[in-house]
Amino acid sequence: MAAMNRPAPGFGKPGSIDPKVLFKLPLAMQAEGIRLLFEMGMTASQVKGRLGLSAGTINQILDKARPFTRGGDVNVVAEGM
Repeated sequence: MAAMNRPAPGFGKPGSIDPKVLFKLPLAMQAEGIRLLFEMGMTASQVKGRLGLSAGTINQILDKARPFTRGGDVNVVAEGM
């Protein structure tokens, strides 16, 4: 019950990306979370510390992950339909 009384870090803030939850997600979504941390202004050193990963592991995730797409989504304009 105490966890429910704790204020959330807020969307768009580095604290809103929870490493425990992030690494349960598909690889593409993990990479997106890492990219968001960089977009929020965190340095590589800060991202490493926040996620508990090495720079090499972060780079591997970012290099191997394809952009996340939901199944069945079609961008009518981009597909020329």
